[in-house]
Amino acid sequence: MKLQWKSISEEQERRNSRLRDNRSLIEKDVNRTDRTNRFYEGPNNPTLTLLHDILMTYCMYDFDLGYVQGMSDLLSPILYVMENEVDAFWCFVSFMDQMNFEEQMQGMKTQLIQLSTLLRLLDLAFWNYLESQDSGYLYFCFRWLLIRFKRELSFHDVLRLWEVMWTGLPCQNFHLLVCCAILDSEKQKIMEENYGFNEILKVKQDQPVSFSISGAPSQLQHISFSYLETAS
Repeated sequence: MKLQWKSISEEQERRNSRLRDNRSLIEKDVNRTDRTNRFYEGPNNPTLTLLHDILMTYCMYDFDLGYVQGMSDLLSPILYVMENEVDAFWCFVSFMDQMNFEEQMQGMKTQLIQLSTLLRLLDLAFWNYLESQDSGYLYFCFRWLLIRFKRELSFHDVLRLWEVMWTGLPCQNFHLLVCCAILDSEKQKIMEENYGFNEILKVKQDQPVSFSISGAPSQLQHISFSYLETAS
């Protein structure tokens, strides 16, 4: 598959707008993905070439989908761990099979509905507050779900969290419980300072969340028990 895009001439690429667009997006995103991480820092880092090449090869693997912004964020930790182009590519393929990057984003819409329903069960008062601020559908959590908290947590916290999520335990939708735990950690600030829609959206997108993976197990266990009690 790599040979397919590697062997395309400049003349052929000029006649293939989809490939040109994919390459342009990939080059832009690779140059700004985790550049403060020592694994990716520096202007001539060969790891950046691997990141670029894997994403280009994925475009040939899933030509209908191509490249979508956010994919470089998902690949970066995988390549960091695998340190091998072939292994990282197939791990990325498997990960993408679980994700929701389809054009209509129907999977993402479903997850946001599930998250809103879960939060309503766990913390009705907080959900009612968000609903009163036109945030009950939790659209501000879109990026959390799309790239699995990659930009919300530190790089090493992401590695730890993803390892847990990939076990499939305690449930397949464990990431929704993580969302609820993060929301719980931000709840007091949001409600006490009477955040409106714009403030809620801004604090979730522009500032790091006050959530620590080291304290997550007990918090998630509490949320899980609360859900089971509510559901029963």
